[in-house]
Amino acid sequence: MNHLSVLLRTTALLSFLSIHTHDLLAQAKAPQKTYMYLIYHKLNPGLTIQDALPVEREWKKVNQAAVDEGKLEGWYMTVKQFTSNPNQTEYDYVTRIVTHEMAIKGASPEAMTRIYGDSVQAKMADLQKRDRNTAPVVKIEIWEITDGTFAPKFAPDGTQLMVIERIKRRNPGADYDGVVGQLKRLSEDRIKRNNLLGWDFSSLIIPNGSEKGYEFSIAQYVTSLGAVANPILSDTPNPIMSAPAYKQLRSQTAQMFDVVRQEVYRFQEYTTKPGN
Repeated sequence: MNHLSVLLRTTALLSFLSIHTHDLLAQAKAPQKTYMYLIYHKLNPGLTIQDALPVEREWKKVNQAAVDEGKLEGWYMTVKQFTSNPNQTEYDYVTRIVTHEMAIKGASPEAMTRIYGDSVQAKMADLQKRDRNTAPVVKIEIWEITDGTFAPKFAPDGTQLMVIERIKRRNPGADYDGVVGQLKRLSEDRIKRNNLLGWDFSSLIIPNGSEKGYEFSIAQYVTSLGAVANPILSDTPNPIMSAPAYKQLRSQTAQMFDVVRQEVYRFQEYTTKPGN
């Protein structure tokens, strides 16, 4: 897996391919797809998140250059807080690379030179070595973010926590669009009431098989877990939706999806989009 980590890092950060510009008919095309690489890291024995920060902050600097050039949508280091995973120590934190193409494109040679001068190859080799010696990659997944809704000016610096549910359909092949649509509409109303900062629905692309246990993912971005405990603001004079309606939605969701794993992450380091 260490070899895979090196290949991924190198592909993501040293690729010199350019992104094609949109033509005048771009608005008539289908919505642009968004992909998410999840790179799971396990700290080596005796090390803590504090030991990993210098390494990940270096990756952040390199990935920020790619974001500035429009090669990537974002890079994020998220630290695991809670998990239902029986193997509690399988991984400690996850770095996320968000891009509009499955083939990740890194910063240009000019950008890398601005960061490292004439020592790009040596510096990158050293960074990869430090990465392996601190928190090797133990798992990689590629997801497609197929739907979502976010507050205006959404950015990780306004998000304290990310609540993730890895799910699968109870009946394989069942049409889930109706349930997901209702969950999205609820999320939109929660955002308007400042109970939620963002919500998205993703489909697992690679690796995907029945032994995986889950096929989709739902993420809620919140400032506190209180927003998860009271999603409809039931204790206010004007709840987001009635208690019976919410109970029915929960029942429909439970009939459609089985929550295979639930986890809570904290944003630790992240890139920013130009203009944010």
